[in-house]
Order: sequence, then C-alpha cells, then structure tokens
Amino acid sequence: MESRKEIHDRYINNLEKHISLAKESARYSSDRFDILLISLSTSSLILSIGFIEKIIPDLRLIDTSCLKTSWLLFVVSLISNLFSQVTGYYSNQYDIKVTKNLIKIERGKNIQGNQESLEKICSNLNLCTIILNILSLICLVSGIVILIYFISNQI
Repeated sequence: MESRKEIHDRYINNLEKHISLAKESARYSSDRFDILLISLSTSSLILSIGFIEKIIPDLRLIDTSCLKTSWLLFVVSLISNLFSQVTGYYSNQYDIKVTKNLIKIERGKNIQGNQESLEKICSNLNLCTIILNILSLICLVSGIVILIYFISNQI
C-alpha cells in the first residue's frame, strides 16, 4: 500500500506532467486550427478577388454587396484569429502559473500571486480564445457561403 507521501509525490508528478502535456497540446491544436483558418480565409479572399475579374468583366454593372460582404467576413476571420493567438498564448501562460502554484501548495511552499485571481484570468482568457476562434470559423464559413451565393447568381 502506498504511503501518504508517495501518493502526494505522485500527485505532484502528475501536475508537472500536466504542464508539459498542456504546453504541447495547446501549441499543436492551436497551430493546426489557426493555420487552417488563416489559410482558408486568405485563400478564399485572394482567389475570389482574382476569380471575379475573370468571370465578371465589368463589376460596375452588378450588385457587389454580397461579394464585398464575403470579403469583409474573410478579413474579420483573419483578424479574430490573430487576436485568438494572443489570448491563447496568455491563457496558456496563466494555466502554467496556476499549475505551478498547485505544485507549490502541495509542497507547502509560498505561491506567487493570488491563486483564485490567476485561475479566473486563465479562465477568462481561455473563454476569449474560444469565442474568437468560433467567430473566426463562423466568419469563414459565412464568407464562403455568401461568395458561393454571389457567384452562382452571376453565372
């Protein structure tokens, strides 16, 4: 049977592993999702600009509000994704601080900062990141749908 100290040490080791895994997971997930959104938004924007000139000789003769709306949505998708990078970075930094403090608490050492406040900041930053990523995804999908609608009405 494990002693109380062994259980305690195992718990601390698991928290330390959590920090490493959280860093790796967050970095990988964020990189993949963000690269995908940025690539799709940028490609949609650039391809639609180039493609429109070839299928519609004179844009002045048609209503381009759907086209401009789709372009705006692609730009908003890119900008919200860039902001989500910032909030995601700081959310991960605060998660690491919170976990390090948990380790210090378990070891009976003094913690840095107010743990409850750090957890709240981390949670709020994480929520902001999620909201910005959802906004980015919604803008991308909406922009693609509106662009397809515009093109289908012109062909």
